[in-house]
Amino acid sequence: MLLTSIITTTTFSVSGADLAWYSSVFVEHTTGVHGQLEQGDKRTGINATIGNNVWNTLYAGVLADIEVLIKQADEKGNFHYSGIAKVMKAYNLGIATDLWGRIPYSQALKGSDNRAPQYDNQQDVYTALQTILDEAIADLAKQSTASPSGDDMIYGGDVSKWTKTAWALKARFYNRLSKVDPAGSANSALQAVANAYANASESCIFNSFTTASTGEHPWYQELNDRSHHAVSQTFGNLLTGLNDPRLAIFVADIPAGGKSYAPNGAAQNDQSALLYSRASNGVLSATSPLQLVTFDEMKFIEAEAQLRLGNQAAANTAYSEAVTATMTRQGVPTTDITTYLAQAIVSPANVTQNEIMTQKYISFWLFQPIEAYNDYRRTGIPTLTNTVGPAPRRFPYPTSELSNNAGNVPNTTVNAGVWWDDQTED
Repeated sequence: MLLTSIITTTTFSVSGADLAWYSSVFVEHTTGVHGQLEQGDKRTGINATIGNNVWNTLYAGVLADIEVLIKQADEKGNFHYSGIAKVMKAYNLGIATDLWGRIPYSQALKGSDNRAPQYDNQQDVYTALQTILDEAIADLAKQSTASPSGDDMIYGGDVSKWTKTAWALKARFYNRLSKVDPAGSANSALQAVANAYANASESCIFNSFTTASTGEHPWYQELNDRSHHAVSQTFGNLLTGLNDPRLAIFVADIPAGGKSYAPNGAAQNDQSALLYSRASNGVLSATSPLQLVTFDEMKFIEAEAQLRLGNQAAANTAYSEAVTATMTRQGVPTTDITTYLAQAIVSPANVTQNEIMTQKYISFWLFQPIEAYNDYRRTGIPTLTNTVGPAPRRFPYPTSELSNNAGNVPNTTVNAGVWWDDQTED
């Protein structure tokens, strides 16, 4: 029961809700056209309330459950459960530190023994993430008294795929340090990629949403309950300029006919979805898959890392494989992929970081905007167009911490980069 709860809470509440919705607007995958997300798009209302729900879900919910599961599993020799729990621990802690910077870690999750945990430096949290994943890989390789099956709603208990996901997360976290240690991060990322997914079928994707009201995809629920997102002008114009066949797949027409994109920072209120296009039914339904880590992300990391090391030919190859894998996953016919990649604007003779990161940005649409936001802060790609002002460099600390742990909350603003962004902690 703990494992199932951890996986569903991570997918629905951490990766699929508020943090993702705001990240989508910040990175201009979408434009906020109503309510709080319209305020975020117009750079008002970016305050301590926007991440409060997910912070509480992380610390009082999923991370607390993970600690219980690890303790129980270790006591009983159920090491496969412990290994999966540690993969999920690294995934959730990674989201927390990437979006907030310094976070409670070493003193956190101790309940009444420590109600005011100190905040760890992000550099130390990043070191811990790699250690957690090393422990996960070791646990998954052990003989286990019991192993998951149907309670594992991603892999059905396939520990080899969880091991590859641990390596994939190691690659993601190593590559995040491209501004801190360009060559070292590239070499470490490539070593991790080599142990990660061999093909797209091994990707970590949650595909167990249902048509029941409580089991629907969170983005689908948001569309029907609130309809705060429209397809952004930045994203629509980008795909138009690339002659990208995904435009027809991704974007629905407005009721009056044709596609209409919402300008970031200047869109009219459009909760009724009359003025601006939404995601198509082919992309967003009650049972759409939600990607956590994918094979195509690994190929983009490989391309970027090879480029940083000056290995142009290897970067070109990995980039082509990444785009092909992404478009295949997104339902583009093979002939259209070939035509797309034949364009010089998509595949120049020598691929640059701009092409790699632009295509990776497209690959993350619609359900991985947190990763797109992380990449944008790290690389500045793509060029964003919000007319009000730039995107925040981090999320504000939540009201629950400002109320209950104010003495430890870092004194910073949303315009200050996190450690892997500007090499300072606050």
